[in-house]
Amino acid sequence: MPDLRSPLLALLLAAAPASAEDVRALMLQARALQLRGGGEDPKAAAALYRRVLAQVPESAEANLRLSEALQEAEEPDAAVAPARRAVELAPQNAEAQAHLALLQYQRMQKDPAVGPQAAKELRAAAQRLPLDPELWARLGEVSEQLKDGEGALKAWLRLGRLRPGFSPAWERALIHARATQSYEGKREALLALNARGAEDRHLRLLEELAREQIKLGYLAHAEESFLLLARHLPQEAGLWENVSLIRMQTSRFAEALETLAKAEAIKGSPNLTFHTARALMNLGRFAEAEARLSVLVAQPIEADWIGDGAHMLYAEALLLQGKGKVLLTFLQNRPPRPRTDSEAQVFKVQAHVSQDDWPSALAALREGVARFPLLPFFKQADKLPPKYLEYRFFSRKEARAAVENLYLEGMAALWQEFSRWDKCLEALERARRLVPTRSVDSLILQSQALDQLDRHAEAMAVLREAQALEPTNSLVQNNLGYLLLEQDVQLEEAAALIEASAKATPDNGNVVDSLGWAQFKLGRIAEAEATLRRAVDLSPFSPEVRKHLGEVLVKQGKLAEAAEQWERALAFVFPERVGLEKRLGELRVRLAKEAAAKREVAASETAPKAAAPDEDEEED
Repeated sequence: MPDLRSPLLALLLAAAPASAEDVRALMLQARALQLRGGGEDPKAAAALYRRVLAQVPESAEANLRLSEALQEAEEPDAAVAPARRAVELAPQNAEAQAHLALLQYQRMQKDPAVGPQAAKELRAAAQRLPLDPELWARLGEVSEQLKDGEGALKAWLRLGRLRPGFSPAWERALIHARATQSYEGKREALLALNARGAEDRHLRLLEELAREQIKLGYLAHAEESFLLLARHLPQEAGLWENVSLIRMQTSRFAEALETLAKAEAIKGSPNLTFHTARALMNLGRFAEAEARLSVLVAQPIEADWIGDGAHMLYAEALLLQGKGKVLLTFLQNRPPRPRTDSEAQVFKVQAHVSQDDWPSALAALREGVARFPLLPFFKQADKLPPKYLEYRFFSRKEARAAVENLYLEGMAALWQEFSRWDKCLEALERARRLVPTRSVDSLILQSQALDQLDRHAEAMAVLREAQALEPTNSLVQNNLGYLLLEQDVQLEEAAALIEASAKATPDNGNVVDSLGWAQFKLGRIAEAEATLRRAVDLSPFSPEVRKHLGEVLVKQGKLAEAAEQWERALAFVFPERVGLEKRLGELRVRLAKEAAAKREVAASETAPKAAAPDEDEEED
């Protein structure tokens, strides 16, 4: 027949002297008298447990049960000593630790001075039994009474995660998150409170959070908040519009069109028409954008920024479709708008060139130089020999080439605005055939287009050309150095270039980030950490900087802080988001395993040593 006795009872019996009372019978009799055993006389149970301990004083089981009986008999102060002794004798016994913690919590209700000890025991118990909701709830309450806002926040968040539908835990967590200015705590609590049926006040707080997230640059988090709001308030067009604006700001134009359509279906507005046109332009759907913008430019609009923006976007749509004649008619009939008259003058020049009307183009160019001398397009035109802008000299090959080059570079910049890198590169290559000697600015743009088209070797060659023209140009130095880093070639030269760029522009967060990444790739880890921390200070909203700092921290074994930096990076939206999410998940698993291993080591170090087997016994 199998032995059904518990291991603790077996040890207890083995430790009892041969002449002792029947310890097992005493334990069972006492258990039956306890309230939790179905009995009604915990004091009698305590007396029996004391008789057991007189024979086996080192029994953790008997100490634990004595403490329970004393607690049931409403003698909590007397129950503390045996509870502590049970924990000392069996430090790996989670039940004993939890009992001591809850006992101290009970005592604290009458004696606040017990608070610090109660908090300590509850923390220890919660670490041993992390899935026990009562321990986290009591720890939250004790932390509140001790005015430990951060401790209370952690406890209520843990309880909320264990019981997602238990709103009071999230409510308490939200209170402490706001008091301690914990952004992550506030975000988690509000998302949880609004995950199911949301109250109006929770929705209002979530909207406040979403707007705060936009100010902080946490666009991924803001999108999440607005989408949750829209789920509860699907007929609020403004919420869908906000989601769309975030998606456009992060260059996800196809997704933006989906939510813009939802907003328009609820209530159309000039804002939505304009934003839809912008999204269409960025998707290369210029004819559709033109159709929408033609409606806007034909009517007065109260918001100047939409009126100005719609006029210029309409002009761009026409120009990029080669509709120079329509564009000229529009510009001629367009009322003056001081904020955009200079841009309109550029479009006028380009429209005339597209129609091969050089006399009119040159006249518009001269007018632009006179009226808007600080605009880059006209500033560049002003550098040309004055006679090049006179039609009687325009038959000369070099004059026409110079002006046409100006036009093509302007078109390249326009194609770049909508990320049409193929068209941008085509315009720049045509310009290069006209005027082989390039400006550094046009070479930088050409290298950027080549890099975006994954033609990295050609991009490198163009940057080398720019370097030869202006070896101390800080932008060329940074771009060339970073491209070398990304290709994992000539790392020493890359670092030297970026160091020179950082020296010239010490407050440029992008350049300081490049420098830190170069130091990391060269194995100068401590330097890289210091540099990238400075880059974070300069560019706190850059996901790339935080991603790089996280890499350095992982290399140094600072895994918890690395995870924190990657969490911050994921608050933004950037192309490498999916890959970083996967790596962060792997890092979280690694951290959890290391924490569990440390707990096991700590427990084994405090556990009583097992007795060595007798020499005549075989080990299992």
